[in-house]
Amino acid sequence: MKQLLLLMSLLGCTLNMKAQNEEPWRNNGHFEIGFSADAWNLEIGYARMFTRWLGIGASLQMDNDYSGKSLVDFLVESADSYDYDNDDIGRVSLTPSFVFRTPALRLSKKTEPGDGLLLQVEPGVMLSIPVNESEDIPDPDYISQIHVEPGSGIHAFRIPTIRIKNTDGKWLYWRVKTSLGYKIGQGFLYVAYNISNYSIYDSRRNIMINGNRVHDFPERRFTGTLSIGANFSF
Repeated sequence: MKQLLLLMSLLGCTLNMKAQNEEPWRNNGHFEIGFSADAWNLEIGYARMFTRWLGIGASLQMDNDYSGKSLVDFLVESADSYDYDNDDIGRVSLTPSFVFRTPALRLSKKTEPGDGLLLQVEPGVMLSIPVNESEDIPDPDYISQIHVEPGSGIHAFRIPTIRIKNTDGKWLYWRVKTSLGYKIGQGFLYVAYNISNYSIYDSRRNIMINGNRVHDFPERRFTGTLSIGANFSF
């Protein structure tokens, strides 16, 4: 037992010394906010660089369409109080990717060595949830049975709803993000544009009643997102 504790202590000291001596550019975190034609999103991520110019990373993207609740409201609601809402569409995506980065280009002699403009490209995939959502839809059979006499005025009815689930929802997409940043010290600020075949509406696109889609969501071959963010090394 003493030998095991000694071995664990030595291993811990070795890992601690390695972390202290490791180059700060190897570990990268980032935070960004982006906007597309259909939604806005927040993204946080981490990348491990094997060299200064090559690494792998993963990010978590949370997006919400413009007509729904704010993303903050969507996240803070408890599972017990949440109910399906036709105007509240949000998805969460895990995005693993490769990271390719250029050396920083100094803009003047006054710029510190290593600082300047850089380009970063991240090809990867998106794994998105929920895949197939459900919605509470007014019961069409009940509505068809309501008889209103012409000229009788406006009447309010309590129409029962039925819950219908989406079918053939997509969960796997490709994405390529390109970032132009300005490096200062151990971090850089950047503007990014990513293109993908992702759609926030795919989890509800195929909700059907009597063979017809409930929603008329836009069909897009590609989705482009413009974002701003900050990357920091540690």
